[in-house]
Amino acid sequence: MEKKIVSKVITSVIVILICLSDISIVFAAEQNNQIKSETYAISPYFLYITRCENNLILNSGGRLTCEGKTEVQYGYIAGLTIELQQYDGQWETIKTWNSSDSTVVSLYKDWYVVSGYQYRLKLTHTAKSSNSTVIDSFVNYSKTITYD
Repeated sequence: MEKKIVSKVITSVIVILICLSDISIVFAAEQNNQIKSETYAISPYFLYITRCENNLILNSGGRLTCEGKTEVQYGYIAGLTIELQQYDGQWETIKTWNSSDSTVVSLYKDWYVVSGYQYRLKLTHTAKSSNSTVIDSFVNYSKTITYD
């Protein structure tokens, strides 16, 4: 009988210890800083664009595959402009493609380029309202590829 009581006591202690191990105690203390207090507004980066993708691939013979994709929230129109840029002291756009579609738009285009230059994509992702007003926009760049 005594073994049962000891066993129950040990089990109860173990259960109590397990329960207490999940409890965190936090104390707050006032901090006196001599630094001037500033207030910042926090706002989301994108409200309507949910996904942006890009890819630039150099294939044989100087053929570049230019890829981009824009996804927006349901009920909005996705827009995408891809600019293929060549570097010759400064970045210059040598070819532009654009498209828009409901919720998701993807562009996959090939373009032949000449050797001796660097190339990249400039992509402008947009979300438009039903009356085609741009309500969210984001520009990003692909990796830079050198074609020797």
